[in-house]
Amino acid sequence: MTSLEMLDAIGYIDPLFISQAEALPIRRCHSYTRWIAAFAACLIITVSAIPLWLLFRPKGASSPGGSSHNNSGYDNSGESVLEIASLEFNGCYYEATDIPEALSRYGLPETLTSDLIGEHVSYLVPNGSGGYQESAIPSDIEMFTFAPDPGRAVYIIQEKNALLAALFCNYSLSESGSCVDLVELYRAYNIGSSDDIASITETDWNRTKVIGKIVTDPDSIAFFYNETTTSMPSFSNDAFQKMTFEGLEEEEQINKHIDFANDLHVIRIETKSGLRFYIDYHPSFGWIYGNGTLSYYRTDTSFKDWFDSFIG
Repeated sequence: MTSLEMLDAIGYIDPLFISQAEALPIRRCHSYTRWIAAFAACLIITVSAIPLWLLFRPKGASSPGGSSHNNSGYDNSGESVLEIASLEFNGCYYEATDIPEALSRYGLPETLTSDLIGEHVSYLVPNGSGGYQESAIPSDIEMFTFAPDPGRAVYIIQEKNALLAALFCNYSLSESGSCVDLVELYRAYNIGSSDDIASITETDWNRTKVIGKIVTDPDSIAFFYNETTTSMPSFSNDAFQKMTFEGLEEEEQINKHIDFANDLHVIRIETKSGLRFYIDYHPSFGWIYGNGTLSYYRTDTSFKDWFDSFIG
């Protein structure tokens, strides 16, 4: 795995930041190489669902015209800046952004327009740490439903002249040992049956390029939906780690973490309304990771056969 792929897999970091990191000089330290690789592989396994753009965003930047940005990182002229603001709402975590690449990954238009604004949901205020929080009183930051497909997956935030999309990241789990059924991820995107899915395919790790066959056949989609919602038991991260890595010698555990990371296949699911979300599939290990549920799901040979036949 190249350093570019490793950075990419850890959090689907924006290509701009990946290329900048790749250009940095490398200091060779052979005795620690394996430990760094193992640590990175562990990060992929435990936090791959959480985009890490937040860790790389520029702070305190000014717009080309010299105007300063507000607390959430967006200028008042509506110009796009490389910034993402966090939001916790209704038991879920969101990232609010107008970055075209991020919007495109979710199936949204790269430029947000007023026709996407639906019904009023809540008023927001800056939370003091680069994000938003709900406000009990009216403010100049307002959150609306996403008009083309109202639900939990996407909200539209209007802050003065700027529009942002609040994109669903994951459910908030109350306990570290808890897990969420994969059907709840579908519900976040208003999927109640296989009829609500337009297509399924595989993408590269950065979720920008389709690399597998695109499945649109209703019967094939129905099999996928039924398998992922009724035939796969769910496990917490703690349970997954214990089942997969516990009891191995140190060297074996390092190698298995790396093998697991290299076994990643990203499956993209697109709804009939055009929204997209992703799950991570590790066929050699028989696991699916739900990026929006922070939970793992055990697959069987029938699912692997389906993947190999229709996508792989």
